[in-house]
Amino acid sequence: MNTTTEESKQFWEEKEKEKGGKVHFFTFATFLGKTNDKQVTLGGLLYIVDDRVYFEDFEKDNWFAKIVSKKKNYEKTEFSFNINDINETRIVSKGSALNCIAGNMNDEDTKSISNILKTLFQSAVQVRLKSYSYFFDIMRDRDFLKALQSS
Repeated sequence: MNTTTEESKQFWEEKEKEKGGKVHFFTFATFLGKTNDKQVTLGGLLYIVDDRVYFEDFEKDNWFAKIVSKKKNYEKTEFSFNINDINETRIVSKGSALNCIAGNMNDEDTKSISNILKTLFQSAVQVRLKSYSYFFDIMRDRDFLKALQSS
């Protein structure tokens, strides 16, 4: 068990060195897509270093796909944005997030959902920047929103 803890510590030390700052917050997240773009489902890490938010996915190990089909070349997805460029964050229904990604709804027309609705329906975190929004399914969504405010 100590090996996992040590590997994790080493991973985050490498990220801090690579990004040039201290990791203030991290969580697992699924990137759903960006306004007027294609829908994706990329599992990965969402983390904050200084005044930037980073997302990076990791390769899925799907044994069934390896047996049945030819192996697709994995292309890493990694992007970041400055916290100061965020106009608004809110927890929205996953349906409205997918509508924004598909271009069927403007990102400023989404509505926050209540905690009650969040327990009944799937939700997503919308991070609205000047020209577009990113949508994530975040494991610790409330903690992420608090971390943004304190950074």
